[in-house]
Amino acid sequence: MTFSDLNRYSERNIYDVKTLIEALRFFIVNLILAFIFLFLILEEFEWGLFSFRGGIKDSVIDQTSWDIKQIF
Repeated sequence: MTFSDLNRYSERNIYDVKTLIEALRFFIVNLILAFIFLFLILEEFEWGLFSFRGGIKDSVIDQTSWDIKQIF
């Protein structure tokens, strides 16, 4: 590497369009995933509160072929 190569590298633009698009894509994808996980967490809390009540008497009848109780 020569001295002229070092000068050209230091003058390279760091904030180009490709880097900006990659950063925006990374941010948007993670924002969507955070939004999905937020609703999953809220659903778990809601189900925990809902099932904590004493008045719920649900009986589940599972007649599918992959019922765990029938398999084992």
